[in-house]
Amino acid sequence: MPTTKYDVSVPEAVTFVNTFTVSSPPEEFERVFAEISEFMAAQPGFIQYTLSRNVDEDKQNRYVNIALWTDVESWRRAVTHPGFQSHAREIRARCTNEANMYVPRQAYSVQ
Repeated sequence: MPTTKYDVSVPEAVTFVNTFTVSSPPEEFERVFAEISEFMAAQPGFIQYTLSRNVDEDKQNRYVNIALWTDVESWRRAVTHPGFQSHAREIRARCTNEANMYVPRQAYSVQ
């Protein structure tokens, strides 16, 4: 994976946020998500992702994925790639989701 730093000053950069409500065992969902992530990480324009699980005991079936891409067109090419569709079917069989794309406006890091 590239080690290039993410720069919010790049006008085309986007943040993809996908929230999931999981209906399968969490381990199964995470396994399928990892398979999708391998595919996405190999696509041009992908920068990084983080999958996080809700900390509340009564919301353990909720996850959020935050992915950074160099531009929206790279993301669109990735999700319309013929190889993505089988991955998408697998994850959709295990959850419902809501996905949105954002343009970074501010960033802060202590590093």
